[in-house]
Amino acid sequence: MSFMQYTTNYITTSMHSFGIFIAFLTIVLIAGCEEDPYYFTYDYSDAPSFPNVSEAIEIINYDDGLVVYIMERGIGTQEVTIRDNIFLYYTTFRGGTSRDNIIDSSYLNGSQASTQFAEIGTYQSSRGVGFVRGVLGMTEGEHRVIQAPDSLNSYGDLVYWNIILDYIAY
Repeated sequence: MSFMQYTTNYITTSMHSFGIFIAFLTIVLIAGCEEDPYYFTYDYSDAPSFPNVSEAIEIINYDDGLVVYIMERGIGTQEVTIRDNIFLYYTTFRGGTSRDNIIDSSYLNGSQASTQFAEIGTYQSSRGVGFVRGVLGMTEGEHRVIQAPDSLNSYGDLVYWNIILDYIAY
């Protein structure tokens, strides 16, 4: 075999192999675009819908725009104070009260456990002063809806929290 024939065969084989490699790579990339069964998603389908606040048993309106709707009184005798460690069932709605507006919840991905908030006063920077003020004074089992304008929360929009105090940890 001459050098020219060898070079031509080598180039042809290399081009053929490269074409097969590109076809294989394309198939792998297309197959990789399918939904990944291990991809983490936020599922709030178990979170309760936003309650009808017109059924509140008491409404507390503050001058700065904070509104606290007491939906159901608690059964405990101790009230939440600024340094308490508490466990809440909660759902956070940003900008509206439809299920599409849920941005956080203790019911994330099917969880039925309440979420701990250690030293509730420390959440003024992460959730906003409206959240903390709305929780203070709750008793165990109490259900509240807190409506906080953007000036009193950390989300930059009107926020609603639907919360139930599970218990105060001492």
